[in-house]
Amino acid sequence: MTEEEYILLYERCASGQCTDEEVKLLALYDDEFHLDNVEWDVSIHGNETDVADQMYSQLYAQMHPRPVRRLSHIYRYAAAAVLFLVLSTGLYIYQNNSNRQALAAQKVAGNTDIAPGGKKAVLTLHDGSKMVLDQTTNGVVSIQGNIVITKRNTGKVIYDSYNLPENPSEKDNYNSINIPRGGEYELRLPDGTKVWLNSESSLKFPAVFSGRDRKVELTGEAYFEVAENKLVPFKVYANGTEIEVLGTHFNVNAYHKDQVITSLLEGSVRLKAAGNESLLEPGQQGITAADGKINVSKVNVLDAIAWKNGYFIYQDDSIYKIMEQAARWYDVEVEYVGDVRDQKFYGKVDRYDNISELLKNIETIGTVYFKVEGRRVIVMLK
Repeated sequence: MTEEEYILLYERCASGQCTDEEVKLLALYDDEFHLDNVEWDVSIHGNETDVADQMYSQLYAQMHPRPVRRLSHIYRYAAAAVLFLVLSTGLYIYQNNSNRQALAAQKVAGNTDIAPGGKKAVLTLHDGSKMVLDQTTNGVVSIQGNIVITKRNTGKVIYDSYNLPENPSEKDNYNSINIPRGGEYELRLPDGTKVWLNSESSLKFPAVFSGRDRKVELTGEAYFEVAENKLVPFKVYANGTEIEVLGTHFNVNAYHKDQVITSLLEGSVRLKAAGNESLLEPGQQGITAADGKINVSKVNVLDAIAWKNGYFIYQDDSIYKIMEQAARWYDVEVEYVGDVRDQKFYGKVDRYDNISELLKNIETIGTVYFKVEGRRVIVMLK
Protein backbone atom coordinates (compact mmCIF):
# COMPACT_ATOMS: atom_id res chain seq x y z
CA MET A 1 0.00 0.00 0.00
CA THR A 2 1.34 3.41 -0.96
CA GLU A 3 1.18 6.41 1.38
CA GLU A 4 -1.39 8.07 -0.85
CA GLU A 5 -3.61 4.97 -0.79
CA TYR A 6 -3.21 4.86 3.00
CA ILE A 7 -4.32 8.49 3.27
CA LEU A 8 -7.31 7.82 1.01
CA LEU A 9 -8.33 4.98 3.32
CA TYR A 10 -7.95 7.33 6.28
CA GLU A 11 -10.21 9.83 4.53
CA ARG A 12 -12.85 7.18 4.00
CA CYS A 13 -12.79 6.18 7.67
CA ALA A 14 -12.77 9.82 8.74
CA SER A 15 -16.01 10.37 6.80
CA GLY A 16 -17.61 7.42 8.59
CA GLN A 17 -17.88 5.31 5.43
CA CYS A 18 -15.36 2.54 6.08
CA THR A 19 -16.40 -1.04 6.72
CA ASP A 20 -15.08 -3.35 9.45
CA GLU A 21 -12.73 -4.91 6.89
CA GLU A 22 -11.35 -1.49 5.98
CA VAL A 23 -10.76 -0.64 9.65
CA LYS A 24 -8.78 -3.89 9.96
CA LEU A 25 -6.81 -2.97 6.84
CA LEU A 26 -6.12 0.46 8.31
CA ALA A 27 -4.86 -1.10 11.54
CA LEU A 28 -2.71 -3.55 9.59
CA TYR A 29 -0.71 -0.73 7.99
CA ASP A 30 -0.86 2.00 10.62
CA ASP A 31 2.72 1.35 11.76
CA GLU A 32 4.16 1.66 8.24
CA PHE A 33 3.15 5.25 7.55
CA HIS A 34 3.61 8.38 9.61
CA LEU A 35 1.88 11.70 8.98
CA ASP A 36 3.83 13.78 11.45
CA ASN A 37 6.11 15.59 9.01
CA VAL A 38 3.78 18.50 8.20
CA GLU A 39 4.93 21.90 9.42
CA TRP A 40 2.31 23.69 11.52
CA ASP A 41 1.87 27.46 11.13
CA VAL A 42 0.35 28.77 14.39
CA SER A 43 -0.41 32.17 12.89
CA ILE A 44 -2.61 30.56 10.25
CA HIS A 45 -4.06 27.47 11.91
CA GLY A 46 -4.03 28.32 15.62
CA ASN A 47 -2.81 26.07 18.41
CA GLU A 48 -2.05 22.64 16.96
CA THR A 49 -3.15 20.69 20.05
CA ASP A 50 -6.47 22.53 20.30
CA VAL A 51 -7.26 22.03 16.61
CA ALA A 52 -6.30 18.35 16.76
CA ASP A 53 -8.44 17.77 19.85
CA GLN A 54 -11.37 19.46 18.16
CA MET A 55 -10.95 17.31 15.06
CA TYR A 56 -10.64 14.17 17.18
CA SER A 57 -13.88 15.00 18.96
CA GLN A 58 -15.76 15.77 15.74
CA LEU A 59 -14.44 12.65 14.07
CA TYR A 60 -15.33 10.34 16.90
CA ALA A 61 -18.75 11.94 17.40
CA GLN A 62 -19.46 11.31 13.71
CA MET A 63 -18.40 7.67 13.82
CA HIS A 64 -19.84 6.80 17.26
CA PRO A 65 -23.24 8.10 18.39
CA ARG A 66 -22.58 7.80 22.14
CA PRO A 67 -20.09 10.11 23.93
CA VAL A 68 -16.69 8.82 24.99
CA ARG A 69 -13.66 10.30 26.66
CA ARG A 70 -10.86 8.77 24.60
CA LEU A 71 -10.24 7.94 20.95
CA SER A 72 -8.71 4.71 19.72
CA HIS A 73 -5.38 5.04 17.95
CA ILE A 74 -6.97 4.23 14.60
CA TYR A 75 -9.35 7.19 14.67
CA ARG A 76 -6.73 9.46 16.17
CA TYR A 77 -4.51 8.67 13.19
CA ALA A 78 -7.50 9.13 10.87
CA ALA A 79 -8.08 12.63 12.17
CA ALA A 80 -4.38 13.34 11.79
CA ALA A 81 -4.63 12.20 8.18
CA VAL A 82 -7.50 14.60 7.53
CA LEU A 83 -5.45 17.39 9.10
CA PHE A 84 -2.52 16.38 6.93
CA LEU A 85 -4.69 16.61 3.83
CA VAL A 86 -5.95 20.07 4.78
CA LEU A 87 -2.40 21.35 5.16
CA SER A 88 -0.88 19.55 2.21
CA THR A 89 -2.57 21.42 -0.59
CA GLY A 90 -0.10 20.02 -3.06
CA LEU A 91 -0.74 16.37 -2.18
CA TYR A 92 -3.02 15.75 -5.14
CA ILE A 93 -1.80 17.69 -8.14
CA TYR A 94 -3.55 17.34 -11.46
CA GLN A 95 -0.89 17.43 -14.15
CA ASN A 96 -0.78 17.35 -17.94
CA ASN A 97 -4.17 16.11 -19.16
CA SER A 98 -6.02 17.04 -15.97
CA ASN A 99 -4.78 20.65 -16.11
CA ARG A 100 -5.81 21.05 -19.72
CA GLN A 101 -9.18 19.49 -18.96
CA ALA A 102 -9.85 21.95 -16.14
CA LEU A 103 -8.94 24.88 -18.37
CA ALA A 104 -11.32 23.61 -21.04
CA ALA A 105 -14.14 23.40 -18.53
CA GLN A 106 -13.48 27.03 -17.54
CA LYS A 107 -13.53 28.19 -21.15
CA VAL A 108 -16.86 26.52 -21.93
CA ALA A 109 -18.63 28.16 -18.99
CA GLY A 110 -21.19 30.68 -20.10
CA ASN A 111 -21.38 29.69 -23.78
CA THR A 112 -22.91 26.98 -25.96
CA ASP A 113 -19.65 25.31 -26.96
CA ILE A 114 -19.26 21.58 -26.32
CA ALA A 115 -16.75 20.63 -23.64
CA PRO A 116 -14.37 17.66 -24.01
CA GLY A 117 -14.83 14.33 -22.28
CA GLY A 118 -13.50 13.54 -18.82
CA LYS A 119 -12.87 10.88 -16.20
CA LYS A 120 -15.99 8.71 -16.41
CA ALA A 121 -16.41 4.98 -15.83
CA VAL A 122 -18.73 2.34 -14.40
CA LEU A 123 -17.12 -0.50 -12.44
CA THR A 124 -19.12 -3.75 -12.25
CA LEU A 125 -18.13 -6.19 -9.50
CA HIS A 126 -18.47 -9.98 -9.60
CA ASP A 127 -21.82 -9.89 -7.80
CA GLY A 128 -23.30 -7.56 -10.42
CA SER A 129 -23.20 -4.43 -8.27
CA LYS A 130 -22.22 -1.30 -10.19
CA MET A 131 -20.26 1.79 -9.15
CA VAL A 132 -20.32 5.02 -11.15
CA LEU A 133 -16.72 5.94 -10.42
CA ASP A 134 -17.01 9.62 -11.31
CA GLN A 135 -19.73 9.86 -8.64
CA THR A 136 -17.99 7.63 -6.06
CA THR A 137 -16.03 8.94 -3.06
CA ASN A 138 -12.24 8.59 -3.36
CA GLY A 139 -10.64 5.85 -1.30
CA VAL A 140 -11.36 2.14 -0.82
CA VAL A 141 -14.54 1.27 -2.70
CA SER A 142 -14.61 -2.50 -2.20
CA ILE A 143 -12.70 -5.49 -0.83
CA GLN A 144 -12.88 -8.83 -2.64
CA GLY A 145 -11.04 -11.53 -0.71
CA ASN A 146 -7.49 -10.23 -0.35
CA ILE A 147 -7.97 -7.67 -3.15
CA VAL A 148 -8.55 -4.06 -2.12
CA ILE A 149 -10.11 -1.81 -4.78
CA THR A 150 -9.24 1.87 -4.43
CA LYS A 151 -10.49 4.85 -6.41
CA ARG A 152 -8.08 7.77 -6.87
CA ASN A 153 -9.07 11.36 -7.55
CA THR A 154 -6.97 11.42 -10.73
CA GLY A 155 -9.35 9.17 -12.70
CA LYS A 156 -7.80 5.86 -11.72
CA VAL A 157 -9.01 2.68 -10.03
CA ILE A 158 -6.48 0.29 -8.47
CA TYR A 159 -6.68 -3.40 -7.61
CA ASP A 160 -4.12 -4.33 -4.93
CA SER A 161 -3.40 -7.58 -3.13
CA TYR A 162 -2.86 -7.36 0.65
CA ASN A 163 -2.13 -9.69 3.52
CA LEU A 164 -5.79 -10.40 4.22
CA PRO A 165 -7.54 -13.78 4.51
CA GLU A 166 -7.89 -15.15 0.97
CA ASN A 167 -11.15 -16.57 -0.31
CA PRO A 168 -10.45 -19.22 -3.00
CA SER A 169 -13.83 -18.55 -4.60
CA GLU A 170 -12.67 -15.03 -5.53
CA LYS A 171 -10.20 -16.41 -8.09
CA ASP A 172 -12.89 -17.09 -10.68
CA ASN A 173 -14.80 -13.87 -10.16
CA TYR A 174 -14.69 -11.40 -13.03
CA ASN A 175 -15.06 -7.64 -12.81
CA SER A 176 -15.51 -5.21 -15.68
CA ILE A 177 -15.00 -1.50 -16.28
CA ASN A 178 -17.06 0.33 -18.88
CA ILE A 179 -16.17 3.76 -20.28
CA PRO A 180 -19.10 5.71 -21.77
CA ARG A 181 -19.01 8.16 -24.66
CA GLY A 182 -17.21 11.27 -23.48
CA GLY A 183 -15.17 9.34 -20.94
CA GLU A 184 -11.74 7.86 -20.24
CA TYR A 185 -10.23 6.08 -17.24
CA GLU A 186 -7.10 4.37 -15.95
CA LEU A 187 -7.04 0.96 -14.31
CA ARG A 188 -4.29 -0.91 -12.46
CA LEU A 189 -4.86 -4.65 -12.48
CA PRO A 190 -3.99 -7.01 -9.59
CA ASP A 191 -0.67 -7.98 -11.22
CA GLY A 192 0.45 -4.35 -11.54
CA THR A 193 -0.44 -3.99 -15.22
CA LYS A 194 -1.63 -0.48 -16.12
CA VAL A 195 -4.47 0.05 -18.58
CA TRP A 196 -5.73 3.34 -20.04
CA LEU A 197 -9.21 3.00 -21.58
CA ASN A 198 -10.58 5.32 -24.24
CA SER A 199 -14.19 6.44 -24.71
CA GLU A 200 -16.85 3.81 -25.44
CA SER A 201 -14.58 0.97 -24.32
CA SER A 202 -14.74 -1.83 -21.78
CA LEU A 203 -12.41 -4.36 -20.17
CA LYS A 204 -13.38 -7.62 -18.46
CA PHE A 205 -10.80 -9.06 -16.05
CA PRO A 206 -10.54 -11.41 -13.04
CA ALA A 207 -10.36 -9.99 -9.52
CA VAL A 208 -7.40 -12.33 -9.00
CA PHE A 209 -5.12 -13.68 -11.75
CA SER A 210 -4.65 -17.42 -11.33
CA GLY A 211 -3.56 -20.27 -13.58
CA ARG A 212 -0.97 -20.29 -16.32
CA ASP A 213 -1.92 -17.01 -18.02
CA ARG A 214 -3.49 -13.61 -17.36
CA LYS A 215 -6.55 -13.13 -19.58
CA VAL A 216 -8.58 -9.98 -20.19
CA GLU A 217 -11.26 -9.14 -22.78
CA LEU A 218 -11.37 -5.76 -24.53
CA THR A 219 -13.92 -3.88 -26.59
CA GLY A 220 -13.07 -0.43 -27.90
CA GLU A 221 -9.56 0.91 -27.35
CA ALA A 222 -6.96 0.65 -24.60
CA TYR A 223 -3.26 1.23 -24.02
CA PHE A 224 -1.47 -1.40 -21.92
CA GLU A 225 1.73 -1.32 -19.88
CA VAL A 226 1.99 -4.96 -18.87
CA ALA A 227 3.79 -6.04 -15.69
CA GLU A 228 6.46 -8.53 -16.71
CA ASN A 229 6.03 -12.15 -15.69
CA LYS A 230 7.76 -14.60 -18.02
CA LEU A 231 6.08 -17.57 -16.37
CA VAL A 232 2.55 -16.21 -16.72
CA PRO A 233 1.91 -14.54 -20.11
CA PHE A 234 -0.62 -11.73 -20.43
CA LYS A 235 -3.33 -12.19 -23.09
CA VAL A 236 -5.80 -9.68 -24.51
CA TYR A 237 -8.81 -10.99 -26.44
CA ALA A 238 -10.56 -8.62 -28.84
CA ASN A 239 -12.92 -9.42 -31.73
CA GLY A 240 -11.49 -12.91 -32.28
CA THR A 241 -7.84 -11.83 -32.00
CA GLU A 242 -5.55 -13.04 -29.24
CA ILE A 243 -2.66 -10.74 -28.30
CA GLU A 244 -0.06 -12.51 -26.15
CA VAL A 245 2.68 -10.63 -24.30
CA LEU A 246 5.17 -11.17 -21.49
CA GLY A 247 5.80 -7.56 -20.50
CA THR A 248 5.45 -4.69 -22.91
CA HIS A 249 3.72 -1.44 -23.93
CA PHE A 250 1.14 -1.55 -26.71
CA ASN A 251 -2.17 -0.09 -27.91
CA VAL A 252 -5.19 -2.07 -29.10
CA ASN A 253 -7.94 -0.48 -31.19
CA ALA A 254 -10.93 -2.83 -31.50
CA TYR A 255 -13.75 -0.39 -32.11
CA HIS A 256 -14.71 -2.09 -35.38
CA LYS A 257 -15.69 -5.75 -35.36
CA ASP A 258 -14.07 -6.37 -38.76
CA GLN A 259 -10.54 -5.46 -37.61
CA VAL A 260 -8.23 -5.19 -34.62
CA ILE A 261 -5.29 -2.74 -34.77
CA THR A 262 -2.36 -3.51 -32.45
CA SER A 263 0.50 -0.98 -32.21
CA LEU A 264 3.66 -1.95 -30.33
CA LEU A 265 5.87 0.56 -28.51
CA GLU A 266 8.11 -1.71 -26.40
CA GLY A 267 8.82 -5.43 -26.07
CA SER A 268 7.11 -7.95 -28.33
CA VAL A 269 3.62 -9.31 -28.85
CA ARG A 270 2.28 -12.28 -30.76
CA LEU A 271 -0.97 -11.91 -32.69
CA LYS A 272 -3.15 -14.97 -33.26
CA ALA A 273 -6.36 -15.18 -35.29
CA ALA A 274 -8.07 -18.00 -37.20
CA GLY A 275 -4.88 -20.10 -37.28
CA ASN A 276 -2.65 -17.22 -38.36
CA GLU A 277 0.21 -15.81 -36.26
CA SER A 278 2.48 -12.78 -36.45
CA LEU A 279 5.14 -11.46 -34.09
CA LEU A 280 5.34 -7.67 -33.75
CA GLU A 281 8.49 -5.69 -33.05
CA PRO A 282 8.61 -2.17 -31.56
CA GLY A 283 7.45 0.41 -34.09
CA GLN A 284 5.21 -2.05 -35.90
CA GLN A 285 1.46 -2.24 -36.23
CA GLY A 286 -0.55 -5.37 -36.90
CA ILE A 287 -4.04 -5.17 -38.43
CA THR A 288 -6.10 -8.32 -38.03
CA ALA A 289 -8.96 -8.60 -40.52
CA ALA A 290 -12.29 -10.33 -39.97
CA ASP A 291 -11.05 -13.42 -41.85
CA GLY A 292 -8.02 -13.74 -39.53
CA LYS A 293 -5.42 -12.41 -41.95
CA ILE A 294 -2.79 -10.25 -40.27
CA ASN A 295 -1.05 -7.37 -42.03
CA VAL A 296 2.10 -6.01 -40.34
CA SER A 297 3.66 -2.65 -41.23
CA LYS A 298 6.07 -0.06 -39.86
CA VAL A 299 4.27 3.01 -38.49
CA ASN A 300 4.72 5.94 -36.13
CA VAL A 301 3.20 4.20 -33.11
CA LEU A 302 3.10 7.47 -31.15
CA ASP A 303 0.22 8.49 -33.40
CA ALA A 304 -1.69 5.43 -32.19
CA ILE A 305 -1.44 6.53 -28.55
CA ALA A 306 -1.99 10.25 -29.18
CA TRP A 307 -5.41 9.92 -27.48
CA LYS A 308 -3.76 8.61 -24.30
CA ASN A 309 -1.37 11.60 -24.31
CA GLY A 310 -4.22 14.07 -24.77
CA TYR A 311 -4.18 14.80 -28.51
CA PHE A 312 -5.90 14.13 -31.80
CA ILE A 313 -3.26 13.51 -34.49
CA TYR A 314 -4.27 13.11 -38.12
CA GLN A 315 -2.05 11.82 -40.93
CA ASP A 316 -3.97 11.95 -44.23
CA ASP A 317 -7.10 10.79 -42.37
CA SER A 318 -10.63 11.03 -43.75
CA ILE A 319 -13.18 13.39 -42.27
CA TYR A 320 -15.21 10.31 -41.36
CA LYS A 321 -12.42 8.90 -39.17
CA ILE A 322 -11.81 12.27 -37.55
CA MET A 323 -15.47 12.85 -36.75
CA GLU A 324 -15.92 9.28 -35.53
CA GLN A 325 -13.26 9.94 -32.87
CA ALA A 326 -14.76 13.35 -32.09
CA ALA A 327 -18.24 11.85 -31.69
CA ARG A 328 -17.00 9.38 -29.08
CA TRP A 329 -14.94 11.90 -27.12
CA TYR A 330 -17.34 14.86 -27.18
CA ASP A 331 -20.45 12.65 -27.05
CA VAL A 332 -22.09 14.20 -30.12
CA GLU A 333 -24.01 13.02 -33.16
CA VAL A 334 -22.53 13.74 -36.60
CA GLU A 335 -24.51 14.41 -39.77
CA TYR A 336 -23.03 14.77 -43.27
CA VAL A 337 -24.47 16.99 -45.99
CA GLY A 338 -23.01 16.38 -49.45
CA ASP A 339 -20.22 14.04 -50.55
CA VAL A 340 -17.22 14.55 -48.27
CA ARG A 341 -15.55 11.18 -48.89
CA ASP A 342 -12.45 12.62 -50.57
CA GLN A 343 -11.63 15.06 -47.78
CA LYS A 344 -8.29 14.19 -46.09
CA PHE A 345 -6.59 16.04 -43.27
CA TYR A 346 -3.28 16.42 -41.43
CA GLY A 347 -2.96 18.04 -38.04
CA LYS A 348 -2.61 17.89 -34.26
CA VAL A 349 -5.25 19.25 -31.88
CA ASP A 350 -5.41 19.26 -28.08
CA ARG A 351 -7.99 16.67 -27.06
CA TYR A 352 -8.94 18.73 -23.99
CA ASP A 353 -9.97 21.78 -26.00
CA ASN A 354 -13.65 22.39 -26.64
CA ILE A 355 -15.00 20.97 -29.88
CA SER A 356 -14.99 24.40 -31.53
CA GLU A 357 -11.18 24.38 -31.55
CA LEU A 358 -11.10 21.07 -33.42
CA LEU A 359 -13.72 22.17 -35.94
CA LYS A 360 -12.01 25.54 -36.48
CA ASN A 361 -8.70 23.82 -37.28
CA ILE A 362 -10.36 21.51 -39.80
CA GLU A 363 -12.17 24.41 -41.47
CA THR A 364 -8.91 26.35 -41.77
CA ILE A 365 -7.04 23.63 -43.65
CA GLY A 366 -9.87 21.89 -45.51
CA THR A 367 -12.85 22.35 -47.77
CA VAL A 368 -15.55 21.57 -45.22
CA TYR A 369 -17.31 23.67 -42.61
CA PHE A 370 -19.45 22.82 -39.62
CA LYS A 371 -22.69 23.80 -37.99
CA VAL A 372 -23.34 22.86 -34.35
CA GLU A 373 -26.92 22.43 -33.16
CA GLY A 374 -27.08 21.30 -29.55
CA ARG A 375 -25.07 18.06 -29.48
CA ARG A 376 -25.33 17.52 -33.23
CA VAL A 377 -22.49 18.50 -35.58
CA ILE A 378 -23.34 18.96 -39.26
CA VAL A 379 -20.46 18.56 -41.77
CA MET A 380 -20.86 20.36 -45.12
CA LEU A 381 -18.73 21.13 -48.15
CA LYS A 382 -17.67 24.74 -48.58
